[in-house]
Amino acid sequence: MIVDTHVHISNPGNKRKSLFEVKDELLDSMKRQGIRYSIVIPDNFPNPQCADMDTVFEILKDEKQLFALGTINIFKDKEAHIARLDNLLKTKKIHGIKLFPGHEPFYPTDKRCEPVYELCIEYGLPVVIHTGILSKNNAECAKYNDPKHIMKVVQKHPRLTIVIAHFFWPKMDYCYELTKDIESIYYDTSGMADPEVLEASGGFDKVRRILEKTVLRKLNNVVFGTDWPICSVKKHRELIKSLRVPQELENKVFSLNAIKLYRLGIP
Repeated sequence: MIVDTHVHISNPGNKRKSLFEVKDELLDSMKRQGIRYSIVIPDNFPNPQCADMDTVFEILKDEKQLFALGTINIFKDKEAHIARLDNLLKTKKIHGIKLFPGHEPFYPTDKRCEPVYELCIEYGLPVVIHTGILSKNNAECAKYNDPKHIMKVVQKHPRLTIVIAHFFWPKMDYCYELTKDIESIYYDTSGMADPEVLEASGGFDKVRRILEKTVLRKLNNVVFGTDWPICSVKKHRELIKSLRVPQELENKVFSLNAIKLYRLGIP
């Protein structure tokens, strides 16, 4: 079984396609690629090309294969949104909360993130933090999501579970060395098999080695993610399959770790 922990209902470059059609494409892709369940990450503001939280709930409805995270715009959302996230976590409508430092100019240490961290601690669910550059032409944003800032959050909130998305590409080795000893830090593999990410991060073999030693050292702390539809599910599956790790650890990466981390309640 495979659980993809990092997908979006998004429509880059095709404004005429509805987001409901994208959901159907996601389910079709999951069937073709052998993905049993996916976790949808909404955008954190209304966007006709990427479903925000309200739109995700409208689109997903009773889809048994699709779960969701919550999101927040720390510049605009106030106490009412925090209360809503609280209720969504309580009713198991969401299975964690995503923050986007770098997409927006704030650091994970920003005091406006504190209510999110407190909620995630209360419900025993993770906060997922975007890391890395957006592209080779937009590297400045990485200053906001450098793992050194995440380490400060860990020091302040030792009971908080954090998922580092995208492994702070292209500086994956730096990310590994800085965070490898922190039990409460997890990693999703989203974007790691993307050709641009591989090229910028030192090539396939280097990325494979970094991921391999992460899985071997932190066997419970790596979860499969792709960043569909921007990135290829097939290439990400092949990356995991290329790891020289026991089958038991591959199973953990593909599904078992995610089921436990996000409390999905599936067998």
